[in-house]
Amino acid sequence: MADGTARHCPADTLASLLSWTTTAGLGTPPVKNGGLNAGPLLVLTDTATQHLSLPTTPPTPSQRHPHSDHPMLRHLASIGWQTDHQGLDPWTTVHPSNQDPDADCMHLAVAPWGALDDWQLPAHLDAVQLARFLGTYTHLMRTPIGSPGACGHKLMSDLRPPPHLHATTGKLLAEGAPGALTRVVDPAPCEAPEGHRLAHGRSKADKVIAEDYDWWRPPTDAEATLTHVTCLAVNLLRVADINNIRLAYSPAELVDHPTFDRKIPGSWLVELSGSGQHHPHLPAPYPSTGPAWHPTPAVAYAQSRGIPVAPVKAYLRLGRTRPYLDPWYQRIRLAHFAALERLGITADMPPDDLCHAIQQLGSKDDVDLALLRAIHTSALQGIDLLALPPNTHDHMPGQTYDTPDDPTWRPDLHASIIANARANLRRKLGTTAHTGRFPLAVYQDHILYATHAPEVREITDDPGSGFRLGLSPGHVRPVATHSMDWYLHHYARDINPAQLLKNSRW
Repeated sequence: MADGTARHCPADTLASLLSWTTTAGLGTPPVKNGGLNAGPLLVLTDTATQHLSLPTTPPTPSQRHPHSDHPMLRHLASIGWQTDHQGLDPWTTVHPSNQDPDADCMHLAVAPWGALDDWQLPAHLDAVQLARFLGTYTHLMRTPIGSPGACGHKLMSDLRPPPHLHATTGKLLAEGAPGALTRVVDPAPCEAPEGHRLAHGRSKADKVIAEDYDWWRPPTDAEATLTHVTCLAVNLLRVADINNIRLAYSPAELVDHPTFDRKIPGSWLVELSGSGQHHPHLPAPYPSTGPAWHPTPAVAYAQSRGIPVAPVKAYLRLGRTRPYLDPWYQRIRLAHFAALERLGITADMPPDDLCHAIQQLGSKDDVDLALLRAIHTSALQGIDLLALPPNTHDHMPGQTYDTPDDPTWRPDLHASIIANARANLRRKLGTTAHTGRFPLAVYQDHILYATHAPEVREITDDPGSGFRLGLSPGHVRPVATHSMDWYLHHYARDINPAQLLKNSRW
């Protein structure tokens, strides 16, 4: 059990295990009042899988379809159970055939099939440690139902749950919460990911621009005399300020020559290079030149920099809006703090102690480090799942697909998040540049600067710096320090040195 206790389970077959679980009182309450219970999670270790006489090798792609003839699927059908639409996977959701697949489900994580591979867990975990790890993650985030990214994405709707009527009885089981996404809406043609039917035949110029930074440059003569390059990373860059992004609940409407309004979610065809050339020692604020489609946060940032904004046209979502991800931001933020506190790192530590504690993370408990990584991965990959193509058994790679039957599939929100993160980072870089300090390389949330000493506080302690040392989303942490020769070596090989330091700690 997650609390470290053990409970006798007499089951020696899958049928008896499912029967036992339905009466064992397992599971957790809803993440938010008004939502459904997540359903019990059973992790089947190697020995448990063998004890239950279940296949120890994962099903092939064709066998995973819910209507395949895999022996485990046939057995489930014979005892009155079935999987959900995902079929047989390392993480499999099952429910009685005559019940509601969302309200009466339980989850099986089959370890020998690779269910835990994406969690980057230490190899030595025994069942007690594994249960405690997953229980802690559940307490901070939600019950695991798949990869960390899948959990992070599902957490969004957990915190704004839609109302739910029982699929067989029609009884209201969950009242839901305000702001829930209940309606499937198509993306605008410029927002549609590659492969979507609305992107078919679209030119590159007609695709919304939303990209992370991947930029580096040679050092100036003055910078080349400095002995070190210091890397800092922005904590949860995409999550920072995500609570202020407004999401609309209606489809996009094409509007000609609209007046820009930063309060309206959408994508705008606009020229954003009207202020002339940017500083050559700073990355470009926008990933394109000339007229291009930009999400609202990118255009709002341009307007704040004094660039004349005159959209030619726009796909706008007019109607009610809400900061949909605000509760998700708060949950991720608190989980991030809690995981760091387990590692002995707190927000009230003096700067020197904080830097030292972060640098000593490699010697900390590897299970707690895995928890911190899992929370970060849940956040970042959960955002990516807002726009990923459907991963269903009926979809063939390369085949055009329609909008998934999932109200939480929102490529427009994904594009806004990326544009918002890019704008926030560029703002910090620009502020810091006023002190005369310019980045050497930027890769996503990692930034390299030339420094006199191997110390991140040389950057963050400058009164004019745009970077603040700390643990909150948007604050920065030290990552690594190398010699200037190290930087020049990788620059000469046409490699972004900042990319080499990505994920060096968490």
